[in-house]
Amino acid sequence: MKPTEEQLIIACQKKDSRAFQSIYELYAPKMMGICLRYMHNRYEAEDVLQESFIKVYLNIGRFRFDGSFEGWIRRIVVNVALNKLRDDTKKECDLPGDDMLDIINDTNTYADNQYNYTMEDMLSAIQRLSSMNRIVFNLAEIEGYTTQEIAEKLELSEHTIRATLSRAKTILRTNLERKKNKC
Repeated sequence: MKPTEEQLIIACQKKDSRAFQSIYELYAPKMMGICLRYMHNRYEAEDVLQESFIKVYLNIGRFRFDGSFEGWIRRIVVNVALNKLRDDTKKECDLPGDDMLDIINDTNTYADNQYNYTMEDMLSAIQRLSSMNRIVFNLAEIEGYTTQEIAEKLELSEHTIRATLSRAKTILRTNLERKKNKC
């Protein structure tokens, strides 16, 4: 008989490596999808996935069964990805100030897309966004965070987050439409 998720978690909390392997096999494919949305390429995504599951293993004793286990793992994965991207962004360049972002039109929406894009097209387009655009887009549109929550998480103004999200949607829409027109 196959063990339940709860039984696997309890076994992992007792440092059962086979139970952890089962949890990894169960959740790694879903979490890899998240990693791919945040990172520039598969290599970086695999690094984030590996680091995330190390954190899951080291911290599974803190999971108290008061919420979704998948959601708990997902938060770890997103936080590891954000930390890596934050570190990489600090190395690459400075984010433009709020005054530079005032010129961006905040009325663009992604919801009016009239095309049906494949997951591969969407993932590829998201990965081509700059780090900050990709982070903000993923947190808002895929993870469901509010602009206020994103601003707090990234330690930026809410105005900067709204402007960055608008810019990311515009770039994403433009890139997807170009790809669609080439086909």
